[in-house]
Amino acid sequence: MIPTPISRLALTSLLGLFFVAGGPQPSQGRGARAGQGETEDFVAIGGHKDLVTPAQQKATDAGLAFLASTQRENGSWRGDVGFKVNSNYNVTRHDAYHVGVTALAVMAFLANGELPGKGKYGRVVDKAVDFLLSCVHENGYVENSGTRMYSHAFATLALGEVYGMTPRKDVRTALQRSIDLISQCQNEEGGWRYKPFAQESDMSITVCQVMALRAARNSGIYVPRNVIDDAVKYVRDSAGSDQRRSYRRSYHFGRSPWNGGVFRYQKRPDARASFSLTAAGVTTLFGAGVYDDPLIERGLTYLMDNYDQFAQHWGGGGSEHYFFYYGNYYAVQALYMAGGRRWRTYFHDMREYLLRWQDPVRGSWECRTGPGRNFATAVAVLILSIEYKYLPIFQR
Repeated sequence: MIPTPISRLALTSLLGLFFVAGGPQPSQGRGARAGQGETEDFVAIGGHKDLVTPAQQKATDAGLAFLASTQRENGSWRGDVGFKVNSNYNVTRHDAYHVGVTALAVMAFLANGELPGKGKYGRVVDKAVDFLLSCVHENGYVENSGTRMYSHAFATLALGEVYGMTPRKDVRTALQRSIDLISQCQNEEGGWRYKPFAQESDMSITVCQVMALRAARNSGIYVPRNVIDDAVKYVRDSAGSDQRRSYRRSYHFGRSPWNGGVFRYQKRPDARASFSLTAAGVTTLFGAGVYDDPLIERGLTYLMDNYDQFAQHWGGGGSEHYFFYYGNYYAVQALYMAGGRRWRTYFHDMREYLLRWQDPVRGSWECRTGPGRNFATAVAVLILSIEYKYLPIFQR
């Protein structure tokens, strides 16, 4: 049962009273790796003993405030609709009502304990859900302004999380239709492509669909088992050879930075492999309930060897690219599910990057190549909020 959202600091206070009365208090620790010689104070967040810095909480609060301020009257968030061409982003419609960006923004609010109609941003979430529902076509395709299967999957994922928290009949109806479309347009390879019923597949689209299927299944929507099994086979077939090249070496020695990952874009032997695709492959396996495949360990090792170089190349300092946000949206899930020292190391560093690159006035993050600032802010908030454990899809 999901409690009515209250502020995270208020929840922390209540938890403190509980631990005084019934057990040991959560530690008010010091950051073992605080930057520039400073220490970090921690507070318990979201009903768990996990440690989250006040700076992190402040950043997510500012990010949500920015998103609330940029929501349109129809409940959507705007963004540039387009698609990747090599390392560029081909915009097909500028500053449009964007299904995918709206879905990610909804999840950013949900990840911070906000529910439709309840809490500080309850009205914001309500309006956004209504917009997503208005974009569900008769055949179940969730689309607006020419958005593609990425956005369909993100919208389905958001509706699945909403339905798991507030079981609205209209959300269930739309969600079932959306899931049926995903199941129906899985192709013979076991994956998905940019548009429904395409004959080819790619990893970047497939991971989105699998996570949407998982969210729907978690909330009680029927998902055929064979759809998941076929997707797992596709992911395994997309793994490359057992390489150990780092992103830095492959980039600086003149080799393509796209060819050092564990998972490839497509099943073809000559298809590129990358940090983002490797994160997608590991997350897909975890999302499908696979935890002991040797490919997972290979993928996690590659992510840890290369996340720092990947972030510095595609992240802040004027190079804010959607590769950074998309890659780490899945890397944070993969490494969080893995847990342990790797997770703590990765998340500490990623948090430091995001805190450093946040606009101190607006509370947003930049995305110079890609859908834009709303997209970047929603994903950054999601990354920072994973430890809050409000979203079922992000729970171990």
